[in-house]
Amino acid sequence: DRAADGSAGKSFDPARIALNVGEAVSLFMSNFFYYFCRNLFLLGLRPGSRAHYDGMELVPETGPALLLSNHISHFDPPFMTAKFPRVVHFMADKPMLEIPILGKMLEWSHVFPIDRTKSDRGALRTAMARLESGNIVGIFPEKGIRHGKTSVLGGAELPIGTASLWKMMDVPVVPMVIIGSDQMYAGKNYLRRSRVFVRVGKSLPPDKSASREELRDRIAAAWRELFEAMKRDYDIQPGELPQSAQERWGRADR
Repeated sequence: DRAADGSAGKSFDPARIALNVGEAVSLFMSNFFYYFCRNLFLLGLRPGSRAHYDGMELVPETGPALLLSNHISHFDPPFMTAKFPRVVHFMADKPMLEIPILGKMLEWSHVFPIDRTKSDRGALRTAMARLESGNIVGIFPEKGIRHGKTSVLGGAELPIGTASLWKMMDVPVVPMVIIGSDQMYAGKNYLRRSRVFVRVGKSLPPDKSASREELRDRIAAAWRELFEAMKRDYDIQPGELPQSAQERWGRADR
């Protein structure tokens, strides 16, 4: 009887139950804010754009993965996630999360900061923990907004950092390319409903035997292959290719 009583006592742990309930509520609220923020931003972007999505069926249905995309404007995340079938835990520049109200909303939406002024081991540990929990972590490996010759799509070399994380975590990479979101910097483009293109490619399998340089080159090659196919399939015009905000505003020479 005592053994039975002891077993019964162990099976009912109020503290553990409270912890599990708390975690479930936290997850629910984070997902709520994720979709709330995404749809809030899209509320202003959708009427002024015509977005085209393909390849979303290639996203792994379960399990951890790195979502790696080029980065051409501040409008990228809403467009990237509009049709993406899973919640993305984005790594974002620390200053973004320091903006009053917006920063807290992003934090509640699974976004975590990285301090690009130093080697941020805390951000690395957070990314690894999110992956170990089975999530998709979204990273812009080019370390900021890039266009033209400064971008991988324009021929620049991809920084090695994300390849190092990929090698350590041994998870698949989901390559994504976005084109056209930078057009939203110019108000006139809302009137003509500029085209925006988001494409996901086949997942790149992990390869522990490959060097960081080889993995970096595989990511860049996947992006460039997607980019060339998108230009061909959608007949993307020169004016739709990535430009800086200043160029979109007509102030590139200032």
